[in-house]
Amino acid sequence: MHIHLIIPGLLWPAASLVGPAAGLALPALAHLLGKGRMTHVEFEPYHTQLLRLFGDAQASTALADLRRRGESCLPPADDAHYLCADPVNLSFAREHLLLGEFPDDDIEPAEAHGLVVALNDTFGDLGHFELASPTRWYLRLNEPTSARLYPLHDVVGRPIKHFLPEGDDGRLWQRILNELQIVLHNHPLNQAREASGKRPINSLWPWGAGTPPQPRPCSFAAVQAEGPLALGLGVTAGLPTRTPDLASALNANTLVVVERLLLPARQLDLDRWRQSLIELERDWFAPLASALRQGKLRTLTLTAPGDRFTLQLHAGARDHWHFWRKPLELDALLKSLAPPPHLPDAAAP
Repeated sequence: MHIHLIIPGLLWPAASLVGPAAGLALPALAHLLGKGRMTHVEFEPYHTQLLRLFGDAQASTALADLRRRGESCLPPADDAHYLCADPVNLSFAREHLLLGEFPDDDIEPAEAHGLVVALNDTFGDLGHFELASPTRWYLRLNEPTSARLYPLHDVVGRPIKHFLPEGDDGRLWQRILNELQIVLHNHPLNQAREASGKRPINSLWPWGAGTPPQPRPCSFAAVQAEGPLALGLGVTAGLPTRTPDLASALNANTLVVVERLLLPARQLDLDRWRQSLIELERDWFAPLASALRQGKLRTLTLTAPGDRFTLQLHAGARDHWHFWRKPLELDALLKSLAPPPHLPDAAAP
């Protein structure tokens, strides 16, 4: 059996900190990194890598439609056009207006529900807003859009002026964004959030428009994922889907996508990232290393999309016999991948 494990966020953002995994005891991951064969692949956005695994890396694919198909709490999608309309916070940093996303536990379900009700009361001519989770919202459009809309994860922490809607409907969607921000700013729920010291939900970020995805053949027999985009790809391909479970993953060639490091890495939440790594060592790395040694797993591919490149690790059931290959600690790996320090011109070689 083969497992392809994708862990976005495993590579801590290179420019922010050296030694983020220092002092962490991750012996099973070190064993896999040392015994397996590692390669570096040219940078490619995480969502594009997922699409490519299912034979579809088209930039025009509707990511909102795919992600919504992976939402078990929503009714099946119809022929309508959907957008992701995720709640965000806009804040000024010097002269720039920066976009920030919310951790899953930062928005109460009642707050999200109240804001969605208000948006549907005001923007019925635009479409209908749906709530999948406090941080994942959708807009069922009354009319399709041809605007170029940038994915949320491309914009987080960056000035939004470089990522405003473009194309034929670009000006229209810029005006819609302004109107959405006014409604959200004036809502009592946001005023209560600010009074309690929380960041207001003062904008939405629309993204994910495109052509509906088509079923394509792939090499997996099942898909397990924590995020709805990967689950939606599995649903579109007609594969069994579920949340990650190692025991069942060992029964078939399975794609497993574990995203618990993604938001902590993107939001530079080091404590949460380190704690999640410890959990991954216990729940996945140690059992997978054991399954390889015992022959219960034939091959393991580990993919770690990063902010500069993607790390790929291939490990086989016989690799543990390679005594000349020593364990490689994650901290040492991250330090070796970090960019060199900037040298003043006078000190440059």
